[in-house]
Amino acid sequence: MKPRLAWAAVALASLTAAACITPTDRSGDYRVEVTPLPPLLLRDSVRLDARVVDGAGVEVPKAVVAFASEDPTVLSVSQEGVVTAVGVGTAILTVSAVGFADASPFTQAVRIRGRLEVDSVLPVNVRFGDTLTIFGVGLEPDSLFSIEIGGAEATAKSFVPADSSRPDGEAELRVWVPPPAERRSALTLLGFRGGLIHPDTLNVAQRDLYEPNDTMPWPLGPVVAFRNPALAFEPRERNSATDADKQPADWYTFENTRTQDRTIVFFSQNLGAQAFGVFITDSLEWWSAEATFRVGPNAWTIGLETYLCGGLQFTRMGEPVKIEEVLFPLSIIALEDLPAGTYHVYAPYFPFGDPAAYELLIVSEYASVLQPDAAEENDYCNVAAPLPLPGPATLSIDNPHDIDWFRASVPAQTTITVTATAANDEADLDLYLVRDFRPDSLVLIAVGSEPGGTESVSATLDPGEYFLVVVDFPGVPTQYTLGAGVTPGPVAPVTGTAASLSDRLQLLREKRAASGPGRPDRLRPRGAERR
Repeated sequence: MKPRLAWAAVALASLTAAACITPTDRSGDYRVEVTPLPPLLLRDSVRLDARVVDGAGVEVPKAVVAFASEDPTVLSVSQEGVVTAVGVGTAILTVSAVGFADASPFTQAVRIRGRLEVDSVLPVNVRFGDTLTIFGVGLEPDSLFSIEIGGAEATAKSFVPADSSRPDGEAELRVWVPPPAERRSALTLLGFRGGLIHPDTLNVAQRDLYEPNDTMPWPLGPVVAFRNPALAFEPRERNSATDADKQPADWYTFENTRTQDRTIVFFSQNLGAQAFGVFITDSLEWWSAEATFRVGPNAWTIGLETYLCGGLQFTRMGEPVKIEEVLFPLSIIALEDLPAGTYHVYAPYFPFGDPAAYELLIVSEYASVLQPDAAEENDYCNVAAPLPLPGPATLSIDNPHDIDWFRASVPAQTTITVTATAANDEADLDLYLVRDFRPDSLVLIAVGSEPGGTESVSATLDPGEYFLVVVDFPGVPTQYTLGAGVTPGPVAPVTGTAASLSDRLQLLREKRAASGPGRPDRLRPRGAERR
C-alpha cells in the first residue's frame, strides 16, 4: 500500500500546484487584444479597451496590462489606458500583458492629425475654372474662413466626408480654381481649426477650361444646369480691335432641348462698371473680314444697350440708335418658356491686362427678383405682348436690365399716348416707340426719357405695325403700371415737357454720360455698314 499512497500524494501535490499557479509562472499562446484606434485629431482623448486572451480566444480574468507610447510628445497614455493626442505625427502604442511570459503584445502606429490638415491635392496641373480636390481633415466649408489658390480667393464646390459616422475624418473638399491664380500656386487654408499653407505647389495655366472661345463658340451642349464661377478672360494684351487673335470676348452656346424656363446669369466682383456687357441671341457669327461679331437677319438679341429684332437695330434718319442703360457687371436674363433651339451667350470684355474672373450660370428656371407678370415672356420682339389698351396694366421689370416689348397694330391714323409709372422710387423708366418696317428697318418714332419713375410718350401714328419698348435706365427691378390712350386723327404740336425726338435723344446721352464713360459697340447686325 505504501507505493500507491506515495503516487497519490505526488498527484495531489501536482494538482494543488496547478490550481495555485501565479501569472509570473504562466507561459503559452496568450496575446493582448485591443480595439484599434482610428486616426486621432489633435487634443482627442480615448480610453482603450484591452484584454488578455488564450489561444482559443477566451479572456483571462483579472489579467493586468501595461500601456506605453513610443513618443509621449505625440501620444500620451495613462496607466488606466486613456490615450491623448498631444502632438501631430505618428507614435507607436504598445499594450503588453504583465507577468505573461512570451504573451504577444498589441502594437499600433497611431496617426495624430492637426484639426486642419491636407494630405494631398489633385490634379497638380489645372486651368481657371477647373475643379481641385483637396484630401485631408477639417475641410468642412463652414469651418473655413478662406480658401486661396495662388493668392486668389477660391469658391467651394462640394464637400464629401470620408465616413459619415466621423465627419472630422479624412474628407474631400472640391473647389474651383480661380483667376488670377499665379502660374505656380500654393494652397492656403484658414479656418476655425487653424491655418496652413500646403507645401506642394500647383501649375496653373493662365486660361480657363473653355479657351479658346474668342472667335469660335464653346459648345456647352444640352444644358440642364451649368455653373462655373471661376472663368476668365485670358491675359493677352489687346491693342487692336481688328486683330482676331485679340478679340476681347468669350462666346458660348447651349442647347435648349425643349421649351422651358431659362435664366442666364453673368456676374463678376472683379470688373468695373464699364468692363463688359452680356448678350444672348439665337444667331451669332464671327466675321473675320472686319474682326467683329454679327447676328443673323432673323435674330433677336437681349443685352445691355443692344436689343435687335429681326437682325435690326433701332434707327433714326438712317443712323443706329442705342438704348441707353446704366452698365454694371451683372446680367440676369430670365426667360419664360424659351423655345427649343441653340442659343448664344456672348460677353465682350474691354479692359486689357490680367485675367478678370467672372461667373456664368445657366439654369432651367425663371430666377427673378419679381415674379413674372401677365405679359411675360416679352423680353424680345418675337414674343412682344399686345399693348394694353386702354390699360392700365400692372407689369414688372423683373431683373437688372430686363426689357419689355409690346406691339400694336394701327389700322388708321391715330394719336397714341402711353404712360408708365414705376412703383420703385429708384427706378427711371424710359419709353421707345418704334415703327416696324421689317424686313427693312425699325424706325424710332418717339422717346420718353425724362428723369424719374413716371414717363410718357405721345405721337401721331400712320397705319402700320409698332413696338413700344419699356426700359429701366438704372436697372432697378420694379413693378410699374402701363396705360395707353388712343384718339383718331393727328395730335396737336408737342409742347412743354414732351420734347422733340432730338431733345429726348440728347437727354438720354446726358443721362448716359452722367452714369459713366461709354464703350464701343461690338455687336452689329449682319450687313450693317461699319462706321
